[in-house]
Amino acid sequence: MFGIIALVLGILSTILAWNLNPKRLIYSELDGIYKKLDKLYGERDEALAKNDSDTLTRVTADIVRLAERKNSLLQRL
Repeated sequence: MFGIIALVLGILSTILAWNLNPKRLIYSELDGIYKKLDKLYGERDEALAKNDSDTLTRVTADIVRLAERKNSLLQRL
């Protein structure tokens, strides 16, 4: 009986620790940033090809903002 209780508590504490792990959250956010950057680089290339300065300005500002956030997250690791 005590073994089952210990097993359940161990599993629950492992799941809780995994969900609250700050490094996992940082890696998850970094993954999202890399995906957004890939999309923005494509939009930037398309705007350059079309010579669309408005879109290029917006996309470049987003790229810079995400790059700064990425660098701050990498410093926390």
